[in-house]
Amino acid sequence: MANNQNDKNVDAVVVGAGFSGLYLILKLRELGLSFRVFAAGSGVGGTWYWNRYPGARCDVESMQYS
Repeated sequence: MANNQNDKNVDAVVVGAGFSGLYLILKLRELGLSFRVFAAGSGVGGTWYWNRYPGARCDVESMQYS
C-alpha cells in the first residue's frame, strides 16, 4: 500500500496497517503528504485481521475469548 510505489523519497513511513495505521494514512492524504506503508500481513486491519473466530473478528487473541 502506497500512494506512489515508485517514489523512494516520501514524507512519511507508516509501519502497520491496523486501525492506527489506517487513520494515519487518512490524515497524511488529507495533508497531501506522500507515504509508504509496511504491514506484516497481506491484508489490512492489524489485530482485527490476525485474530479471527468463525464469522467474526476480534481485537484480542482467540485464546482470551474461547
